[in-house]
Amino acid sequence: MALQMRDESATATGRTGMGANGTGSMEDRPRAGWLGVTAPLWPLGLARLLYGVLWWQQSGWKVPADDFGRKSGGGLWYWVQQEIQHPTVNAYKDFLVNVMIPNWTFFGWMTLITETFIGVTLILGLLTRLGSLVALGMAANITIGILSVPHEWGWTYTMLIMFPAIFLLTGAGRSFGLDGFLVTPLERATARGSRVARFSRWLV
Repeated sequence: MALQMRDESATATGRTGMGANGTGSMEDRPRAGWLGVTAPLWPLGLARLLYGVLWWQQSGWKVPADDFGRKSGGGLWYWVQQEIQHPTVNAYKDFLVNVMIPNWTFFGWMTLITETFIGVTLILGLLTRLGSLVALGMAANITIGILSVPHEWGWTYTMLIMFPAIFLLTGAGRSFGLDGFLVTPLERATARGSRVARFSRWLV
């Protein structure tokens, strides 16, 4: 009889997950909601690095010596002409025709510098959130311009926007990136009341 009671007690304890002191019940433990689930950061770190290589590669064909494609009719010049011929938003076409084309060399340099900046920050994982924010704006700009060009796949540009949005929200530079070395000193300085550190911490 005593053995049977011990068996039943053990069975009940196994069902509830409770120990002798009555703690540890699975039902008592807080459950993670959809927005509270955590995951390892290193896969995002690798994705960030590869996404940075993409931007670095794309900056490579913005060639100043060719006036960014205007002399040869290729490169950036070709794609802007495609955007003008197949506009997604007429106001954006007006901007290209009336502002970008008359100031072509300036915008060519701005494109090259911006894409290089995105590539460097994301490859190094340095100021990752800032680089992701710039990438998000640049990806949205490209999407608006090129979405209606024939034979372009819209989901390509959805993913181009999606990845920097994820990096921006997760601090992906803290894995496989230099931001991982900066975050602790910045958190200490923030705790001491430094406003500069508080702002800088957001960038990493």
